[in-house]
This record gives sequence, structure tokens and C-alpha cells, in this order.
Amino acid sequence: MHGRHETVKYCFDKMPNTFKVVMYSTEADGVFLSQFKNVKAYQVPNEPLSNKWNAGVNMLAKFDFEKVVFLGSDDWIDKPFIDYIESVKDYDMIGFLDLYFEHNNNLHWWLGYMGHRKGEPSGAGKTYTKDFLASIDYNLFPASKNRSLDGLSWIKIKKVNAKVLTTTLRENNIICCDVKDGLGMTKFTNIPNIKKANHL
Repeated sequence: MHGRHETVKYCFDKMPNTFKVVMYSTEADGVFLSQFKNVKAYQVPNEPLSNKWNAGVNMLAKFDFEKVVFLGSDDWIDKPFIDYIESVKDYDMIGFLDLYFEHNNNLHWWLGYMGHRKGEPSGAGKTYTKDFLASIDYNLFPASKNRSLDGLSWIKIKKVNAKVLTTTLRENNIICCDVKDGLGMTKFTNIPNIKKANHL
């Protein structure tokens, strides 16, 4: 996370019983995070952003877990999402081709990447096993970058021939949602292949 306290609290409140490992960059963010239970927070520089994410991956070596879900500070998942990923066995990674967005109190459904990235899962909601992350020495973002981090980790996944399950949120009736508060890296109006969600 980096600021955006109101949005972070909103997302945390959607996931009250999940244990969260959070990378933050400012003293104010550290003070803010100290109020939450089920949160382990570490201060690291905000840029390059890929290094910040990789620092989070490195920290996972300290914890005992089976699977971890990668989320930005403006993302949340519902309980059926957790139930679903817990039910999936024998895969290194689970990726979702679609994503939901909250914008101006409305829910929207992103149908996924198009063109040369068609078939690539969304960054939010990517789920990895601890065994797999240990096998790549907790190095999922092997270059220093501030943009295109989804693509960076996806290239790494393909390079090591990870066993990946790709599916959709919609077909499993589960939610992974990105909250568009106007402060994120990508404006809601710049997202293609999206429509109003009327199926939840």
C-alpha cells in the first residue's frame, strides 16, 4: 500500500478474517496499519514497485501457509473466493481471466485482456502455493520496474513451466474486486472490455 487509507480500510473490512502481509512505505501508513488485527506489515521503499512486491514475496518465507492471494491495496475478495481456492489442488498457481471493479458505487465486470495478452490472468487474485514460491526462491518479480508488473510475473511463471489453472470469477460465482477511487495507477475510464455487472 501507499496512502489511500480510506480505500485500504474499506477493502480490509471486506476481508475481516483473512491474514494479511502488507508492504508499506511511509511512517503514516505504518501507524495506520497498526490498528488492524490479522495484519503483518513491513516498511520498504515504494519504488521501484516491482521490488516492493518482490519484498512482499520474500517475506512470505517467514510464514506457514498453503496458498497466498496477491492483492493490491484497493482490492478485496469474498468468502466464496477463499473457499474456491482452498478447494483447488495440484496447481502451482490459480489465475482469473476476469475481474470486477467498483466505481461510483456501481459494480462493473472486466472481461479480460484482449489482443496479444488474451488468456493472461489479471494481477489481482493471482494465487500461489508456498511450495511453488519456495521453488523459485521467492523471486517472482525479477526486474526493477514501476509498470507492467502483471506481465513481468506472468513471463516468470511461463519460463519456469508452472502448473497453472486459469478460470474465471464469473463461472465460479466468486468475487475479486478492484475499487476505483480515482487515486490508482489506471483510471477507470481507460479500462477497455468492461461492462456494467448485472449478474451478481
